[in-house]
Amino acid sequence: MKARTTKHRGKSVPRGDQTRQRLLEAGIEAFAQFGPEEVGIRRLAAAAGVNSAALSYYFGGKEGYYRAVLRFLINTVGRSIREAAEAAEKSLRRQPDSASACQLLCQFMRTLVTVVLTKPYAEAAAAIIWRELLRPSSGFSIVYERMIRPVHEVITRLTAAAMGTQPDDPQAVLLAHTLWGQAAIFRLGFHVLRRRLKWRGRRLSQEWVDRIADTVEGMVARLFSSDSPAESEHSRSRTLLP
Repeated sequence: MKARTTKHRGKSVPRGDQTRQRLLEAGIEAFAQFGPEEVGIRRLAAAAGVNSAALSYYFGGKEGYYRAVLRFLINTVGRSIREAAEAAEKSLRRQPDSASACQLLCQFMRTLVTVVLTKPYAEAAAAIIWRELLRPSSGFSIVYERMIRPVHEVITRLTAAAMGTQPDDPQAVLLAHTLWGQAAIFRLGFHVLRRRLKWRGRRLSQEWVDRIADTVEGMVARLFSSDSPAESEHSRSRTLLP
């Protein structure tokens, strides 16, 4: 028996796949609002417009549903970031000098900031990730291994190359963590900034996205200038090493 299909944006999509997609999209908002521990399977099913049995059929229960939602977010919000990370890694294999590595880091940070501010589901993804950082659940390994660690590591390698040191240098890791936080805080703290700047609405104009990206990019460039405090501290720490 052939699977029933429906038209979706000009393509024939199996109805089961369409239902699964709808469940994943509904799960993003539900888990972002309530968290995996606070929301029950009946509420999740109601949010998706299905019965509880459908969640068990497609995902094996609430935990499987949550993990599937996390993977869905990684494959949607994280796609552009992964592509930028892969391009940066390819450039790093050519062993760029410090100035070139700084430019690569600026480019990557600009992409990261733009993605977290503009991609669909980015706000919900930030809520889910923030909750996992504060109260890790069964999904923490997925969030860390597939979303946070790859980004953190590429920032660290770019930072180390810009500093002229190795990626396992603690100072490189600390600076990379600072930069990762700079991108994250514009998403996590969006409503604080919105209130401070008296913005209306929940969406940023492209002009403001560009201004924020310019701010982060400029900060990175200044951080690695020859007279920056970070560069001076790194030089001092190398001098003190035995």
